[in-house]
This record gives sequence, C-alpha cells and structure tokens, in this order.
Amino acid sequence: MGAIIPGIIFLGAAVINIAGTLTSAPTWDVYVIWFFISIIFAISLPLIIYLAKRDFFKEFLIYEAGGFGLFSPLWLFFGAEISGVSWTDLLLYGITSGLVGPGPNGTIVGIDVRSIFLIPFLILSFILGLIFLRPSFIARHSGPRELPELTALKESTVESEEIAIEAEMPDVVPPTKTVDSVANLREVLIELGTTDPIINLILNSGIGTTTELVATSPDQLANISGLDRRAAENLLISVQKKLWFSDI
Repeated sequence: MGAIIPGIIFLGAAVINIAGTLTSAPTWDVYVIWFFISIIFAISLPLIIYLAKRDFFKEFLIYEAGGFGLFSPLWLFFGAEISGVSWTDLLLYGITSGLVGPGPNGTIVGIDVRSIFLIPFLILSFILGLIFLRPSFIARHSGPRELPELTALKESTVESEEIAIEAEMPDVVPPTKTVDSVANLREVLIELGTTDPIINLILNSGIGTTTELVATSPDQLANISGLDRRAAENLLISVQKKLWFSDI
C-alpha cells in the first residue's frame, strides 16, 4: 500500500492539473479538496490498521513509510510528465502552488515548493525508503509476532519439562562456572589453536566450562565468537574429541 497510495495522490493531482491550470478558481477548489482528501487518506489507513490489528501495526508502518519514501519521487515525476511538465523542469523550478496553506482573511492559498527544498526532500525520501524496505531492517524492527495463547502454551510446556527433569534426576547438579573450570576451558582452547580474542569472546559470553561449550550449537558459537558457522562447528567437534578421547 505504501507504493500505491502516493501514486493515487500524485496521479489525482496530475488529472486535476490536466483539466485546467491551478490558477483558475474551479480547478483550484478541486485541487484544495483533493489535497486534504489525500492527507486524510494517507493517515486513515495506518489508523485503521492500528485499531484492527495492533500486533501487525509496527510492521505495516515500516512498509508504509518505506513505500511512501521510495515510490513518492517516482510517482511525482510520472505525474508531472503526464500532465505536461517535464521532470527536469520540476527539479529546476519546483512546484507552483504544490502545497496548500492559510492566507489573509481566512482564505486558502497555494504555497510554492522551490527546487532548493524539493530536491533534498526527494533524495532523503528515496534513501529512507530504501533503508526502511531492507529485509534486515524490517526483521530487526518488526520482530516476530506470536499469539498470546501460543506463548502461554510454550511457557507451560517448558515449566512442566523442567519439573519432570528435576523429578527424574534430583541429584544431578548442572556444571557451575569456577576459576578452575574457566582456566581448564582456556587451556583446552589454546591447545586447539584458538586465538586469544576468540577465547575472550567465548569466556565473556558466560561460557565457563567445557561442558557448556560442547552444549553450545554451532550457530550460537558463531554469533558469540564471530567465527563463521563451519569454523565454529569444527571447533566444537575438536573440543568434543578432547573431552571424549583425552580424559579431560
């Protein structure tokens, strides 16, 4: 919708411009009405989404803002071309009576948008649109959506599993981080040729025993240490071999 709404707004303005010059009273009145309709239309859709599907609102807003930013300059140029104004003239001379504002004696007057303001605005709009529509940006700021019922079910399942494990193994104590265990882990990593920066990253992440390191997945270790997944997997395999075959 973020790509379509600016098209509707600018094409509507282009049609009005084609019908007559904006200086003529009837056409100007139509343009003023269309200007305020466009604002209401652009605001009402996010408001409806917020009231209807609040959990989806943040992601929708990112797509909406990204679509507006990326496609508004393109729709503006296209609308100018079909209304008989070259897009180069648009950038050189700006938009005459492009905005609407209050005038003397309560009248509504047109406000010119000069090229010195128009060009930076279009560039910034396009760049922000590219940033907002990047998959990594969307994933980072929208976040996973999960039904409350599913969250409660998962929490109850985890709690029941923990209770069951404690009941089955009441005397089993999980490995605890001590000075000796950290020193032992550092020694193992040094023997395997691991560099000091990576060792420090592993230890600073909270891993303090060889058992905890072996229990870490390759993806987790890669995120912690900065290694690629293959190198992290090879390091875990080497530590496992050390544990199993060297009586560590």
